[in-house]
Amino acid sequence: MRISKAVKRANKASAVDIAAAAAIPSTLSVKDQTFHVRVKVSSALIDSEKVHIWNLYEVNMRALVEPSSFGWDPPEKREELFHNDARFILVYLDDPGSPDGKSPPPLIAFSMFRFEQEEGDDVLYCYELQVSAPFRGSGLGRFIVEKLITIGKHWGMDKVMLTVLKSNTAARRFYARNGYVSVHVPCSF
Repeated sequence: MRISKAVKRANKASAVDIAAAAAIPSTLSVKDQTFHVRVKVSSALIDSEKVHIWNLYEVNMRALVEPSSFGWDPPEKREELFHNDARFILVYLDDPGSPDGKSPPPLIAFSMFRFEQEEGDDVLYCYELQVSAPFRGSGLGRFIVEKLITIGKHWGMDKVMLTVLKSNTAARRFYARNGYVSVHVPCSF
């Protein structure tokens, strides 16, 4: 399959380009709490960021993924999560981090997405949207979804797509409230 010009162009975009296109602020205030927001490409993640991303994913998803048809396969998921074309929106507590400046502050939400073609359409595919349990319902998920839509539009994508496990009813309700519609629900998920 030939990759479209729009997908090629989007995949060349830097983190700075993506953040600017969606007007993603470096700090965000939600319900009297201040957060740091960063956009990064996979190759720019430092090891401690990858650990924080993986840990949040595992805490939120392991119990849901293990009994699914996907099964729990950390090496395969890490390969997908940190793929060269992966882009991230990372949300941290407003915390200066470690004194050495090498460790990021606590990660409380993230999205990993890629620009791809799916069934002939140019899409921003949201592979992950994870919010730490204490911050669910705070508006961070909605903020990230709105930014993903803006990013997709800016880079000429036809739509934003994602996959949700049928067993993840909270996520399904969240996406429905935010305008997403079910297009295809594989029965084995």
